[in-house]
Amino acid sequence: MPCQFQGKFKSERPLGVYMAGASPEDSEPLFVLEPLPELPSVIDSFFGANPLLLVAGFGSIIYLLTKYEDPFTKLWTSTLVFSGLSFFVTDSMFYSMIFASIHILAFFMVWSAIRWDDVKLTLGIDRARILSISSFIVCTWIMTILGTAIGMPTTSGVVVCGLAMAYVWWTYYSLEPSTS
Repeated sequence: MPCQFQGKFKSERPLGVYMAGASPEDSEPLFVLEPLPELPSVIDSFFGANPLLLVAGFGSIIYLLTKYEDPFTKLWTSTLVFSGLSFFVTDSMFYSMIFASIHILAFFMVWSAIRWDDVKLTLGIDRARILSISSFIVCTWIMTILGTAIGMPTTSGVVVCGLAMAYVWWTYYSLEPSTS
C-alpha cells in the first residue's frame, strides 16, 4: 500500500502490480458484459423466488401502472419497484438494470401501440415513409452481404454500407421534389 513520506512514495509492491493486477487471472474483467452468459440462471432465480414476493411485486407494478394518469409517473414508479424487486431476487445490480431496461422498452412499445395514431401523426409516418425506411434497411443488408462476399469485415461493413445508403437516401430526399 503506497504512503506519502516527505514527498516520496514508499511501496511494498512494484508499480506494475497496481495497474491491472499481478496476473491476467487476478485482474478485474475489462469487458463489462462478461456476466451475460449467466443470464439463463439469473432468469431462473425469478422462478426460484418466493411466489408471494413475486405476486406482491408484480401486483404493485400493475397497481402503479393503473393508478397514475401521467405516463412518465407510471414509468418511473413502476421501474423503481421493478428494479428493487429484480435486485432483491437476483442480488445483482447489473442484471437489475438489464431487466429495468427491458421493462422501459416494453413500456414504451405498449404506450406507442396504444397511442399509435398520435405517434403516426407526430412522426409523419405514412406508407411512403415506411416503404422508404424498409428499402433503406434492405439495401443496407444487401450491400453488407455483397461487401462480405468480397472480403470486407462484417462489423465495419455494416457501418460503411449504412453510411453509403444513408448518403443515397439523403440525396434522394433532398433532390426529389416534395409532393405535399
